[in-house]
Amino acid sequence: MKKILLITQNFYPEIGSAANRMKNVYLELKEKGYDVTVLTSDPSYPNRNLYKDSSYWYDENIEKGIVRIHPKTRKYTRNLFRRLMLYIEVALRLILAICKDKKKYDYVFVSTPSIFIAVAGMFAKRKMKAKLILDVRDLWPESLIGIGFFDKKWILKFAYKLEYKMYHAADEIIINSRGFSPYITSKGIVPNRISFVPNSLTEEELSIVPKKNNSDQVTVIYTGNIGLAQDIKKLISIAEYLKKHENISFKIIGYGYQKNDIGESIEAKHLSNIQLIKPQNRKDTLAEIAAADIAYVSLVEKDVFKKVLPGKVMDYMSMRKPIVADVAGYAKEVIEEAQCGFVTENRTVAELGNYIIKLAQDKKLQNQLGENGYQYAFQTLRWKTNIETLVQILEEKNVTEESLHVCMESLHK
Repeated sequence: MKKILLITQNFYPEIGSAANRMKNVYLELKEKGYDVTVLTSDPSYPNRNLYKDSSYWYDENIEKGIVRIHPKTRKYTRNLFRRLMLYIEVALRLILAICKDKKKYDYVFVSTPSIFIAVAGMFAKRKMKAKLILDVRDLWPESLIGIGFFDKKWILKFAYKLEYKMYHAADEIIINSRGFSPYITSKGIVPNRISFVPNSLTEEELSIVPKKNNSDQVTVIYTGNIGLAQDIKKLISIAEYLKKHENISFKIIGYGYQKNDIGESIEAKHLSNIQLIKPQNRKDTLAEIAAADIAYVSLVEKDVFKKVLPGKVMDYMSMRKPIVADVAGYAKEVIEEAQCGFVTENRTVAELGNYIIKLAQDKKLQNQLGENGYQYAFQTLRWKTNIETLVQILEEKNVTEESLHVCMESLHK
């Protein structure tokens, strides 16, 4: 069976969509009989201390095929220079580990972001004379520009050159959002080198049946990254807008760049209807979603984020929760196609708040939208079926437009 080196900065037991995606790619390929070695970092996202808690290490068997590097930088930081140094240090340590690896591989599978990790993948391709599969989960440096993270022209010039090189070095490119395809083809990549494998759900996750809430109390939940791209400050404003509705409360479970600012804002506004809770492992987070009534997702109003489908959307669908969404573009298309929630048109606090009120007053509507989302996820977002696109690539079968269409049909009617 073919040997695969999977290179990723984020992996189990880290929280977040990136680590969850790579863990499931690894497990699905192992189940198919492939010989997979994972080269990754010690868990450090959003900080290393989080993983001293044994509850995050819930799968003892998964560590057997994992090689970990040990960066000195202990956590992600707000400082741009230090964050770049973390990415570069991780890439260099990955390259050193590749130099020491004497095994032969048929494929190198490398996941971005950051684009510096792709450099390690390109190095592995050359050293091991293997084919390179590039997994694109975000558009760098476009997304960093979109959140205003930096505007240094010399850095951007270098980043765009590196981005171009990584696309052209890859033998195959996998995207987790169909919205990425036009951007990548604009860089000179022919469409038949691009395949779509969305973030997906396991059979175990899809088998969870949330308990029905028969009380009048309604919980609106947000889970995941509290960063510059998510605009969670608007959710605080929505909670303030609805504070007179005593039966509606909000719960934020997450981590990220703006978490402290959000906590301070809640205190400053004296909002008793909103909880900010520390991050939890995936199983506990899904349990929290299952116990809630309405789910919230948002992205800032920038063109680059019109190409993105946040991973939390599929989590909300799997737990049968109606979604209130402050998004545009691809994420809006998916939610509307699934008929699993309300997507803002004017992107105002009042509009979003009124959608929450509408759902809070109508249990039947909650259940119907939630069930619609679950059925959509069950039909289109299962790892057992979506991994076949990657298997076709590994077996060097012709991934034709027709075969891709089977995987993508319900996402772009």
